[in-house]
Amino acid sequence: MTAERALVPLRLFLGGTFAYAGLQKLADPGYLQAGAPSYIGTQLEGFARDTPAGWVLETFAAPQPVVAGVGVAVAEIAIGVAVLAGRWVRPAAAAGLALNLLLFLTATWHSSPYFLGSDIVFVFAWLPFVLLSPAGQPATAPAVVIGLTRRAAIARLAGATAALAGVATLVRGEYQAPTRVRAGVGQRALAAAADVQTGQPLPVTVAGAGALLVRDDQGTVRCFSATCTHAGCDVAPDGDLLVCPCHGARFDPATGDVVDGPARRPLDRVAVRERDGQIYAAIRG
Repeated sequence: MTAERALVPLRLFLGGTFAYAGLQKLADPGYLQAGAPSYIGTQLEGFARDTPAGWVLETFAAPQPVVAGVGVAVAEIAIGVAVLAGRWVRPAAAAGLALNLLLFLTATWHSSPYFLGSDIVFVFAWLPFVLLSPAGQPATAPAVVIGLTRRAAIARLAGATAALAGVATLVRGEYQAPTRVRAGVGQRALAAAADVQTGQPLPVTVAGAGALLVRDDQGTVRCFSATCTHAGCDVAPDGDLLVCPCHGARFDPATGDVVDGPARRPLDRVAVRERDGQIYAAIRG
């Protein structure tokens, strides 16, 4: 078996993953909505903070976050479609490598140890397709694409990219901001007060979303959203900190403030009340 054919499974994975990544962005109601946890503008600010290539994002992307966000999503779909079809694999792979290298030098730069960040792995996964001649790469596109002229094939692949991006945009729907909450009694408790020990965050669920109950040294119980303010992953206790497994952001469990990593905003707080030996859940208000 030739190296080109042996790499087909990896090529299909990379192409499918990139296409899905672009579609997922465009289908996310909060991706282009300022104030949403997954807003691209917030992500760009976090990615650029204290990273080697942060100046690239600050110069070219952060001033127009929506344009940059749509551009990246469409580029990912185009790269994925081309790689899946087996057309222009080398330039598409080079574009994918460049994008993942930029993300490694920004989004996942603070991941520690480095191999927990996915972007560095994608960089090396793309590399063989950049180095190998495209001649031996089996095409997986339908015959109606394979037999076309270069111009016609580009038009078909561009049309497929636009169609996929359009479908993802249509199914996105409107962003619904989380309902504000207020502390109250008379509803089901989050946990027994005795279960919330000092310095030991307790995972709970508030209004269907993950949260963490924390008791400080003065005995006061606070509740923080478990959603990382960087890119929306769930943080979890790790030693003396709350750590996001996606990009390495670290938060102080006592205050929710950012200690390290790409996140720039503290964890969102949820109002709770301790009464009669119970920590009561927040209620919609």
